[in-house]
Amino acid sequence: MTKSPFIVYILPIILSVSLGTLVMAEALNDPARELNMWQSDSGISTTQQGDKLVIIGLDKTYSISDSIQFEIEVTNSEFECGDLYITIFDGDQVITQSGFMKQCFMQQNQKIPLDDKYTEIITMPGEYKILIEIFDQNYKDSLSYVANITVE
Repeated sequence: MTKSPFIVYILPIILSVSLGTLVMAEALNDPARELNMWQSDSGISTTQQGDKLVIIGLDKTYSISDSIQFEIEVTNSEFECGDLYITIFDGDQVITQSGFMKQCFMQQNQKIPLDDKYTEIITMPGEYKILIEIFDQNYKDSLSYVANITVE
């Protein structure tokens, strides 16, 4: 009678933990392992440095009182609609981030953001990095552009 609770309750726990440990150890030892948190069909592929993005009106230097304004033209015909994110960094620190959702721009070859203007004023002098990202509707592909600006 005393062996029955051990076989029913304790032994399955020991076997489950042992099997889980073996599976996890094998997965972690695989050199081709990949951390894929989004679980999509393919990873996000990024086009580097404006290969298919044209940034119109972005200057390299701004004064503290100047407004940073620009438009974006997408020249990649595979992107018809998507979400636009513009992030400004001071080193690794995010200063500001703007999002423009459901931007459909290829039908009339429009510049984005649609029906809106991107404008930002930075009040502290320094070197800043602007990251512009456009994700397709399924968030499987993206285009990105990185620019460095100086605020004096």
